[in-house]
Amino acid sequence: MRRTVRRTRIRPPIGFIILPMIDVIFLLLLFFVMITSFEASAKVRVEVPRPEQSQARRAESAKQVVINCELADTGSPRTSGALYRIAADPPEPLSRISDRLAAAKAANPQLKVIIRADRRLSFVHVRSVMQVVAENGIESMNVSALRDLER
Repeated sequence: MRRTVRRTRIRPPIGFIILPMIDVIFLLLLFFVMITSFEASAKVRVEVPRPEQSQARRAESAKQVVINCELADTGSPRTSGALYRIAADPPEPLSRISDRLAAAKAANPQLKVIIRADRRLSFVHVRSVMQVVAENGIESMNVSALRDLER
C-alpha cells in the first residue's frame, strides 16, 4: 500500500506592513497644510488704490471690534502711558479710535466691542476706553481677562 504524504505549506508570520501607513500620514499632513488658514497673511496692511467711480460694494460690516490696551513702555513695570489699537492696527489716540467706533456703529447698529488689556496696565486706562465705547452708544461691550490659576 502506498502512502501519500501530505505536504503542509509553511505560512509566513502575520506582520504589520508600515509602508502604506507612511503614505497615509503624508497625505494627512498635506491635507492639513492645505486647509489651514494663516493669520499672518491677513494682518498685512496694504495700501490699495481708491478709484473715483468705483462700482464695487462695501463688504458686510464688522460684527465686533477688538480694542487692545498695552503698556507704552514694557521696560518699566509701573508705567503711566498706554497704547490703544484696534485689532492689529498701529497704535492710535483715543479720539481716533472713537471716530472709528462711531463709523463702525453707523454701519452696524448691533456692533459688539471687546476690550483686551494688559494685566500690568492701570484700570484708569481701561476705564477711559470703556467711556469712549459708551459715548458712541455701543451697548454690547466685553472686557476679556485671564483667570489667575495659581490662586
